[in-house]
Amino acid sequence: WQGGDQEFQLWSEGRTGFPLVDANMRELRSTGWMSNRGRQIVASFLVLDLKVDWRRGADWFESCCIDYDVTSNWSNWLSAAGLTGGRVNHFNVLKQARQYDPDGQYVRHWLPELEHVDTHLVHEPWLMTPAERD
Repeated sequence: WQGGDQEFQLWSEGRTGFPLVDANMRELRSTGWMSNRGRQIVASFLVLDLKVDWRRGADWFESCCIDYDVTSNWSNWLSAAGLTGGRVNHFNVLKQARQYDPDGQYVRHWLPELEHVDTHLVHEPWLMTPAERD
């Protein structure tokens, strides 16, 4: 595993810079819950993009999820890490954002700093020009 403490901290705090990931993580921190699709996306992102040990994510979910179930949690994280022998689902975060939050309503709800960002940029705020950032 190449990812370390900094990557894990940014992920767990919802500060990765990828709005859909960050919105899901902030929802979890705030409510103790996240949708199944959100769980798949953030797990894939932590393990396959940030290269953080999947067990750290499983531990984090254990401490945060109000609907925590040991079997579901650990088996889902094993699957996200590609350790079950089946297909590995490496989610494209931008594709998922466009498919499941096309107008950016979910992202804007959990990331108030993006409240006034145009819809075509809300999932890719790094593409904003300096003028659009002001």
